[in-house]
Amino acid sequence: MPLTIGQPAPLFTLKTSKMEDWSLEAQRGAPVLLLFIPLAFTPT
Repeated sequence: MPLTIGQPAPLFTLKTSKMEDWSLEAQRGAPVLLLFIPLAFTPT
């Protein structure tokens, strides 16, 4: 699903490092920075 600049991100839920749910929808109205870091020793 391609996105364009200025288009809202689709809603999603992730697990935190403490295995708690984190939802983009719960952050509505607050600035959000998503940073994806590959696991150590993986080819990505």
